[in-house]
Formats: sequence, C-alpha cells, structure tokens
Amino acid sequence: MGHQPVIVLDNGGCSCKIGLAGQSEPYRVFPNAIGRAKGERQSFVGDQLLSYRDASSLVLRRPLDRGYLVNWDVEKAVWWRAFKSLLQVQPQDCSLLMTEPPFNLPSIQSSTLQMVFEEYGFSSFAALPAQPLSLRAWAAERPDLPAAAAGVGVVVDAGFSFTHAVPLCDGRVLWPSVRRINLGGKALTNYLKELVSYRSINMMEETYLVEHIKDAVCFVSADLKADLAAARAGTHKLEYVLPDGVNEQLGHVRQPQPKERGKPSDKSNREQVLMLNNERFMVPEVLFQPSDIGLQQAGLAQTIVDAVEAAHPDLHPLLYSNVVCTGGSARCPGFRERLYNELRPLVPDDIEVGVHMPADPVLAAWKGASAYGMTSDYHQHAISKAHYEEVGCDILLNLTPGAAKTAATEYYTSSG
Repeated sequence: MGHQPVIVLDNGGCSCKIGLAGQSEPYRVFPNAIGRAKGERQSFVGDQLLSYRDASSLVLRRPLDRGYLVNWDVEKAVWWRAFKSLLQVQPQDCSLLMTEPPFNLPSIQSSTLQMVFEEYGFSSFAALPAQPLSLRAWAAERPDLPAAAAGVGVVVDAGFSFTHAVPLCDGRVLWPSVRRINLGGKALTNYLKELVSYRSINMMEETYLVEHIKDAVCFVSADLKADLAAARAGTHKLEYVLPDGVNEQLGHVRQPQPKERGKPSDKSNREQVLMLNNERFMVPEVLFQPSDIGLQQAGLAQTIVDAVEAAHPDLHPLLYSNVVCTGGSARCPGFRERLYNELRPLVPDDIEVGVHMPADPVLAAWKGASAYGMTSDYHQHAISKAHYEEVGCDILLNLTPGAAKTAATEYYTSSG
C-alpha cells in the first residue's frame, strides 16, 4: 500500500482541489458542481464549467448542502471526471485521502466508505478534517513560529457553507472547543445577489456569475463608518461589465465611465453594466456582524474567543498567538487585518495575539494533506479495501472515539 500513489482530494462545497500526495500544488482546482445552460440539455461537469463561454446562463447543482455531502449523483459525476479525465488514473491502483467537515455525520461517513470502495474500488481510503491539515501546511510554511511548530493554534476556516473556529493541540482537534458560525461564502453570494437585484439588475438566477463578481470586487472594511461615508461620496464605486456570451465568459471590472453628452458609442450600447458601491464591503461585513442579516450569532472575533476559552487555560497564550485564516472567504482583501483589530481588544493585554494567513488560504488544507499522504502515519490510518470487505461500515466505530461521536450528536442536535 505504501508504494501506491495517493490521490489527495480536498472536497470543498465550492471547489475541488485534486492532485497526488507529495506534490507542492494540486493538479487542478475546479468547481464541485454540475452546470447546465438555461434551456439546454447538455451538462458541464467540474472543470468543464471553467471553459463554458456564457457564465450568466449556467444553473448549478452541487453535491454538498450546508457543508455535507448529500447528493451522490452529482458527486459521482464530478469524481469520475476528476479521476479518469484529469488525473487519468485507475482508482483501484490508488489510495484516496479526502478532507471532510468537522463532526461529519456517521451516515455520511458510511455512504462515503461504500462509494469509495464499492463504486470506485480504491485500494485504501482515509478521511480527515481539513483544519489539522491546514495547520500542518502552515507549520511547514512558518517553522519559526513556536505554536505552529508545536501543532497548537486556532484554524479559522471561512468556507463555503460555514465558518469554523477550530482549536488544535499537538495537531489534534480539541472537539469540545470547536465553534461555528452558520455563514460562509454561499451566504455572502446570496446576500450580494439580493442587494444588486434590489438596487440594479435582477441577478437572482445568476449564482455562478455573482460568485465571481463577489471574489473580484468585495473587500473587508477596516473602518465601517469611514467607508460608508466614502461610498456616499462615490469613492468605492466600480462598474462590472457583465459577460455577453460571445467575447467574455465572466465579464470584467472597470472604473466608472464618465457620462459624455451626445450620442453613445455602439460599444456602450451593447454593454450591460452593473454598478457596485457599498455592496463591496457590506457583504463580507456580515461575517463580523451576523446580526446585519438577522442571524443571532456572535461575530468572527467573539467566536474565536469562545473557542479558545473553552480550551484549557494553559493553552490560551499559544492558541491566541497562532490564529490561522483559511478558506475562500479569507482571501477577501482586508480580512486578516480586520480580524486582528477586532480580536486584540477581546484578549488580555499580557497575551500575544497573532493572526496569520497562508500564502493561499484556499489551498492550505490540500497542501497539508499532500504532505501527510507521504508519511507512515497516513498509511497506518488509512482503511484498506480488504479490511472494509471484512468488517463493513462498522469499521467507523473503531476510528472515531466515543466521546467525539457523542459531541457530534449533541452538536448537530443543538444546531438543528
């Protein structure tokens, strides 16, 4: 088993990152979805969405709902394309290392085991939470940080469906201390859709395009009052030229064009332009102020404090010194600086606060998994197909401590 290639799959709600263990970068990053153009029967799977010409006409189906893998019909199609067309490997000749969300439900774990071994025929398989893998990648990136080298820190995973604050010690998740905000990149996209549809152009059906617009124009405000004043003065105005389905797939950003008297050019007649102003910073603001959209939960900084305070007091200084931001929403400009500015006043003055971000917060989990897949620990942890055929899904009972299963059950019961 140790000589077989290990496929590393970071199976996110928005995108898949796939490659082979030992590589420094994933082979491909592509949408974890199937898309279909309005009025057409042809479907586009995974990476095919990246080259489709008219993004504004795509309707997406995703396999993950609220962070959990629930639609295997979609996921099977995405995985088959990833394994056969992108990596061009035979699953039965490989091992699979996959990320999973914190407190993944046992029923989903069982379904995943069955799919991996019975549908694809992998020789061995392991699923791990993304957060300890991200911390492993961060420790390799910054070995000079004592807490990172010791495997201690708080991984803030601002993902597609949720945002988790996950304390770790010695590279292991402190499960009773994990805290979650029921907000992620999907909620931010939906909020942006509502704002622009109400104020400008109806884009409620243009999810794929609005996701791209959000990534291109949004930023986290360092001073909300000042930015609101600047927005009223027009400082933050941008124009987004929407795709025409011929020359551009996703459109582009440009500075507001001055209105000239007289007859407009033919080009301006053809362009459909979305004007953006305070939406650019009010959308990511909800991560720090969830009450802005009616969600009665603590903001990101307070959630981190709640997670750390639930851990042993002796760990608090190390945890606060190594807060690592990962996930797609963490790439939003100004995210790390705003989080530090809000977290610092909530922490005792004699404790150092360090808020860090990997070179690419989206790829941190994959890079950590790639390194882990080359270790002997991985091969000891992985489930072989022979063992699965002998024991079946009951093997999960030996992999997850009873306390963790109990915590998972209580967590989801209380979360609804």
